[in-house]
Amino acid sequence: MNRRKALKNIGSGVGAIVVTPSVVSLFQSCQSGSTYNTVYFNSGDFDKISQLMELIIPSSDIPGAIELKLPEFTDSYIAAVWDKKRQDEFSSKLKSFLSVSSEISEKNIDQMSVSDWDAVLSKLLKPGSEISEVEKEAESFAKDLRSLTVSAFKTNEFIGEKVLAYAPVPGEQKGCVDLMETTGGKSWSL
Repeated sequence: MNRRKALKNIGSGVGAIVVTPSVVSLFQSCQSGSTYNTVYFNSGDFDKISQLMELIIPSSDIPGAIELKLPEFTDSYIAAVWDKKRQDEFSSKLKSFLSVSSEISEKNIDQMSVSDWDAVLSKLLKPGSEISEVEKEAESFAKDLRSLTVSAFKTNEFIGEKVLAYAPVPGEQKGCVDLMETTGGKSWSL
């Protein structure tokens, strides 16, 4: 038997298993389309999540969460990677967060402005803030969202190549070196 042909068939078989519809949807979330069809969140919740993520990572000299399409990635990631139990827990925390947000701002959720959302996040994420028992689940959601946002930010292609220290083909490994000396203080992109 021809070894090259056999290896080619094995390689294409493995590739077909790995590229599932959920992985394809993750790739599509990074496309530059003007409209995005949500997978996990409904459109109203997706808009709120986008605003919150933009507050966590706002635009400055580098793009913010919305420009980097972090909400789209997070939506696809939750749908493709998390199991049903974890998705249900996150949805429950989201409902609690929205309810607590309405109480904190004393406004209807749909009437809240960016400054209202900022005040809610500040209260729930600020170390040392007094959080009532009712607000515990909302605080947990805010921490989960912050963690998802930061993780998506760090794995974003633009951030990895333009902001973090990036070596497309790593060279030699040097242990115990000063980060300031090797990368100018930047973390390594994975």
